[in-house]
Amino acid sequence: MKILILTGKFGMGHYQAAQAIKEELENNPKDDIEIIDWIEYLTPGCAKYIYAGYSSLIGHNTFFYNYHYRKSENYPPNRTPDHALACYVKMHRLIQQKRPDLIISVLAFCSQAVSYYKSLSGCPVPLITCITDITGHPEWINRCTDAYTAASDEVRSALIQKGVPENQIFVTGIPVRRKFKNRTASGNPRPKLLLMGGGLGLLPKRLDFYKLLNDAVPAEITLIAGKNEKLRQKLENRFEHIHVMGYVHNIETYFHDADIVVTKPGGITTFEAIHSETPMIALNPKLHQEKYNADFIERHHIGEQLAIFDDYQAVMAIARFVSHPQKIRDCRQQMQVMKASLDCCPLTDVIGHVIKSYPLGGSASNEILSFNF
Repeated sequence: MKILILTGKFGMGHYQAAQAIKEELENNPKDDIEIIDWIEYLTPGCAKYIYAGYSSLIGHNTFFYNYHYRKSENYPPNRTPDHALACYVKMHRLIQQKRPDLIISVLAFCSQAVSYYKSLSGCPVPLITCITDITGHPEWINRCTDAYTAASDEVRSALIQKGVPENQIFVTGIPVRRKFKNRTASGNPRPKLLLMGGGLGLLPKRLDFYKLLNDAVPAEITLIAGKNEKLRQKLENRFEHIHVMGYVHNIETYFHDADIVVTKPGGITTFEAIHSETPMIALNPKLHQEKYNADFIERHHIGEQLAIFDDYQAVMAIARFVSHPQKIRDCRQQMQVMKASLDCCPLTDVIGHVIKSYPLGGSASNEILSFNF
């Protein structure tokens, strides 16, 4: 079976989710699985500028992003994608080239593009949308989607309220790579704290914050600056208890070695922490969906949310969490319970459910080519 996984590199979370799905499905040697960066495929000459613009927006001014996100929460589902004509033409070319039996999307824009193409062309290739947020935002909901994977029961309920049939929704969690799922007891003599801000390294810039962190938090701290090279150079070898790293390719090792992770609560990062059983402190979530994720973390008792922009108060709150080993153990136990519930519905079961109703192969020959834009 030929499977296409469509994604994008807005940050690195969506691409990591695509890699996790490919890893899970590669157990079947008969499957041919390929990851496609849809933004790169759609606009090969502009993709790097689109990604750079997104990084700049998220890093320097989240107001416009959050304004659009809040406004779009009230939009109806099944929206026509931006650049609809280009999406149709490029999707037709992609399907003719690759002849997929199944498409899996981990980016809302990809799901919109595939659904739009299917609705106009009559293409029968089934589409599974893996929602990588812990929300039921309408941007994920499209008429020609055949199944949705949701992070939690709350997301499932939100999708049902927006009109998605119950039998199309499967609670699988957000896909994470296998390496995150095998934690061994760390037994650190002094607590270890992992501080990170995603692939872009979106962390506090103030030097006073890190000085307080070094002096007041009773832990050995590993700070992963990601692609934020300016921050890495600013902090490297500056503090006794803060070990600074740049971008790393084995982030799961640091999750497993840590007793607590302090980070921006992206959807993928949250589930990487759950699977590695590392309690979370969601530090000052700025993006609107990250605030939903932080609420999820608190509601399920797998960590804390710190919406505190005063350096001293934020550091003292982190210190209290680090100094409370029973709370850390309780959070880890809740994560174990959550992991066990997610194991009941693997993605392979979702695929098996979907393809029963669809013929495999020869998708293009069944299309009714239409250009009714």
